[in-house]
Amino acid sequence: MKNSNWQTMKIDYKAIWDSINAASGKNAATPQMARRIPGNGVFDVFLATDVHKNIRLLYVRIENENDITIDNLPNLKGLKITTTVTSIASIRNALFLTFTQSILSAGNIFELVISDLCDRIISLKHKRDLSPAVINTLYEWELFFEKQESELLSPEVQKGLVGELFFLKDYLFRKYPFAESIRYWTAPDVTNHDFQILNKAVELKTTSGKQHKKFNVSSEKQLDNTGLEHLYLSLFSLNLHQNMPGKTLPELIHDIYLQISEDPLATYHFQLKLTKYGYLEADAEKYTTGFSLSEMRFFEITEGFPRLLGRHLPDGVGDLEYSVAVAACTPYEIKTDILTYI
Repeated sequence: MKNSNWQTMKIDYKAIWDSINAASGKNAATPQMARRIPGNGVFDVFLATDVHKNIRLLYVRIENENDITIDNLPNLKGLKITTTVTSIASIRNALFLTFTQSILSAGNIFELVISDLCDRIISLKHKRDLSPAVINTLYEWELFFEKQESELLSPEVQKGLVGELFFLKDYLFRKYPFAESIRYWTAPDVTNHDFQILNKAVELKTTSGKQHKKFNVSSEKQLDNTGLEHLYLSLFSLNLHQNMPGKTLPELIHDIYLQISEDPLATYHFQLKLTKYGYLEADAEKYTTGFSLSEMRFFEITEGFPRLLGRHLPDGVGDLEYSVAVAACTPYEIKTDILTYI
């Protein structure tokens, strides 16, 4: 796998947490262990572990409480957001925006959540961008925290995730480094399109059943190519199986973990995105449906493609759901290798 400068720009949060947690175990007398996170933005940011309570924290130094309005932030179960005056490293008696884990039994999950917040904040160039960045990140995690602990991904969500993982493994991994490919997988971040590859995007639709005559579109934005150089549609047809343990969603995930196992950044960010999707490794044995890929078709969405666009709708109309006949898309089908396009 070729190297990429992008990988050197990313922070290995797992290594940082491992370092903090190891130091915490050796210094039980110290109430908190913190590490400054390097960044090119305007905020000083620290990850920390409370040694006595065994909880994770994120500290963001702010000038005053007007930098962000806490009451306007999404309220996630298990994540407490406050402002605190404290001293960390060489910064004395300063005001910090503080994110604190408040569910003791889910430390690994909160390492992911807090790392994701940290990753967004360290690159901010303007203080006014703090509130939008925090709000957007918390909304991305909101569905996960609303999910009941015993709730599995629905069959429809499983099919969508399987299709995205096939595209990631069988296509993007063939062209881009692992960590870069996983960065391009944006569906877990609740974006308009499933994959954002620089100035191109791919929307993926997964169908199953004996006949694949149509696919569903869940918003007027999914097939909108505004602001993109190219927008592609990938249509994957799946066969569903019972009593085929080697074809389940957890097995596909396991295969990808094996493939990227020597790349710690890719592994960590893959775990982060799966968690945001709502998949937990602890539930793996509960997923019993098998999936196999029977057909892949690719289309370029250009002028005339059958779709509904927000700019063509009457005022007040939005949040559309509709279906598109596959036969109507045939004039826009790509017959050559999709990798030459993406």
